[in-house]
Amino acid sequence: MDYEGQTTCVVLVVRFVQLRSTLPRGLSITAAGFLTGGPQPTTLHNIPEGLVIAAPPYAAIGSKLKALGMTAASGLSEPVGALFALLVFKPFVTSLAQLDYVLAGTGGVMLAVCVLELWPEGRRCGQDVRLMQGMALGTAVMSWTLYVGA
Repeated sequence: MDYEGQTTCVVLVVRFVQLRSTLPRGLSITAAGFLTGGPQPTTLHNIPEGLVIAAPPYAAIGSKLKALGMTAASGLSEPVGALFALLVFKPFVTSLAQLDYVLAGTGGVMLAVCVLELWPEGRRCGQDVRLMQGMALGTAVMSWTLYVGA
């Protein structure tokens, strides 16, 4: 497989992983909105996240339209998770104690995606310093958006 084919393959794998983590986040944001009055702090990070989601496919493929399509697919999985939460969990989640279970399960899914898929893929790139810088920057951005939205 040539370099371009390998890069495209990696981009598709990352896109799949992002879809798997975005769906549960939509579920948790909707579930949190049932009882807490709104998900504003969590949704603020979608602006830098959109940039980060669009950049790898554009860099690998070079097509703005394809990068936009992949980013749109990733973004649309969050409303699917929200719809799932509305249809399945709303009748059962009637207190903050029950909401804790839904949010903990969602956090577990997202943590598993990070530890089992994103971290090893980042290590395979052989740029540990950049991996750590990216983690630090991502943590700072998420902390800032939570602080601003609180």
